[in-house]
Amino acid sequence: MSNQGDSKNEILIVDDSATILATAKKMLQEEFLVHTAKDGSEAWQAINENENIKVIFSDMQMPVMNGMQLLLKIRESEDNRISGLPVIMVTGQSDSPAGKRAVFDIGATDFIGKPFDAMDLLSRARSNSHPNRRADDTADRTQQVFVTPSGFQNIGREALVRSRETKEEFSVVHIEISNIEEIKQSIDSKSVRQIIVSLVKRISSVLRDGDVATRIGENKFAILLYADGFNTKLAVERLCECLKKLVFELNGKTLRKELVYGYSSANCFDTKTRFVDICKQADVALKEAANIRLGDQVAAYSEPGKEEARSIVNEVADLWPDLTHIVDGDFNLVDDKHVGALVECMQSYIDYVKKNKK
Repeated sequence: MSNQGDSKNEILIVDDSATILATAKKMLQEEFLVHTAKDGSEAWQAINENENIKVIFSDMQMPVMNGMQLLLKIRESEDNRISGLPVIMVTGQSDSPAGKRAVFDIGATDFIGKPFDAMDLLSRARSNSHPNRRADDTADRTQQVFVTPSGFQNIGREALVRSRETKEEFSVVHIEISNIEEIKQSIDSKSVRQIIVSLVKRISSVLRDGDVATRIGENKFAILLYADGFNTKLAVERLCECLKKLVFELNGKTLRKELVYGYSSANCFDTKTRFVDICKQADVALKEAANIRLGDQVAAYSEPGKEEARSIVNEVADLWPDLTHIVDGDFNLVDDKHVGALVECMQSYIDYVKKNKK
């Protein structure tokens, strides 16, 4: 290695195409010391062995370990140097929009498409290797928002004490992937983990400063939102819409995921309820939402015996036309595929009427 090369920032290019590696190296080598790897496994070894690598360009589709798997290992690393590395994903025409979104949610810094030109490649290498570059915002944001389960309980207890003193209200939201077993039958464990990481990233990006979250199970999350019941409802609806846009694909087909949400708001005038009780109430609401089984659902906790109904927000727009046909009496226009879901939906309402409208 020359002395001139020693002063250059170091870049790693990862691609299974020898032509792409040679082309990218030729474009960058005047300004950067360029290393290459033919797959994610080889790249992971280089990243761990070479602390001087500042930027990674990785193809998405590769044998042994693809670009998404490499990115996931980087972002999950306990070494802050590695987890914060800028990773620019190199995409081709065969890479689907859903695949690109999933990679972005895992924590891709940027994208560059094939075929790339020298100026495009150089500009990304320059901006991301600058010594004053900020650490990856997505990774930092996730670390700020997600805490350990015990840390979540400690923050919650403090929030409850403060709420009683200042009357600042907050709520606890539980989110669960209700069809996790169905998903696990379709994909391998690494892909399941990618889905979880993507959800963590997306939740982190939506929550406001001060809100915190944690994982309380393989497929379950808890969030502490500083908002009253009404504003929590709006926040959860917004979160629901945001997470619905997170799409995963399996062999070119969209992988169906169902999320359910339950929340409970703290009563700042109640001096007896503990934070753990509020979490249990959120779980009760979560189970109620899961029982409806119409896709993504939101339910709010209400104390047993109260006259008002629990707030249920159905987030399955494809049922609304059918419900309209039923109200209009045009039963023949109802989609046969939705009959079971519609009957279950209406039965829930009938049960509510029988119980509360006597």
